Amino acid sequence: MTFAPPFSTTERLANTIIGEDRRPLLVLTDFDGTLCEFQPDPEAVFLGDGLRTTLSALAAQPRTMVGVVSGRRADDVRRRTGLGDGLYYAGLHGMEIDGPNTRFEVPGFGARAKELQRLGSLIAETVAPLRGALVENKGLAVALHVRAATPADRERAEQAFWALATPALEAGDVRLQRGECVFELLPDIAWNKGDAVLWIEADAKRAHGAPFRPVYLGDDQTDEHAFDAIDDRGVSVMVGSRPSRARYRVPDPAAVAELLARLVARGRPG
Repeated sequence: MTFAPPFSTTERLANTIIGEDRRPLLVLTDFDGTLCEFQPDPEAVFLGDGLRTTLSALAAQPRTMVGVVSGRRADDVRRRTGLGDGLYYAGLHGMEIDGPNTRFEVPGFGARAKELQRLGSLIAETVAPLRGALVENKGLAVALHVRAATPADRERAEQAFWALATPALEAGDVRLQRGECVFELLPDIAWNKGDAVLWIEADAKRAHGAPFRPVYLGDDQTDEHAFDAIDDRGVSVMVGSRPSRARYRVPDPAAVAELLARLVARGRPG
């Protein structure tokens, strides 16, 4: 079921997150479109200094764990946030997780690397003449971005993508992950951001000997799996105006930064 929650003020949402629940907090967030505004070139996206300071302060609180869950590679997210150790970094929609004193990869993770590299090269070569169509090669995933393309070039890029990817999709060699203005090919493994959230929750509980209250912020269709995984056990927050199964909503990354700053100011009651 898709909800259409109204926009929440960051003050009210911070009160909801802190609440009367005495569990420590596990604050997980998407990267592009949630912590950072989208850019036509994904290589241009980096966490700003102010938000880096806020997230570092939040992660340093004794009763709070923080993580970033992204379609990017985990090492790339770590580099672009500049947040260092002590956090969870989940890459490729959670198929790889780099956490405090832990590392996880979904079994069979690299089995389709050669096929994905082949497809990535073919798609990149085919769409190269189309301005605004960009192929992002992540090694174990290939993403076609069309956000900056004209409607005509977007249609041409998508047609080329489907023509090249369909045989591998039908053979079950790879799977498709749709996002906002992005088509991504991944290893055909049943794993998503919701699975990653549950894995991180279990790991945090194991490491600290107590369950955490999960909070997840995301803007993309891929984040719906995380919203579903949290359900009513925690707080799910949609960033933006599209329909979502999240229970709360804020308008943009600027509101996310304000919300996180409020969580830092409030702290977590002992």
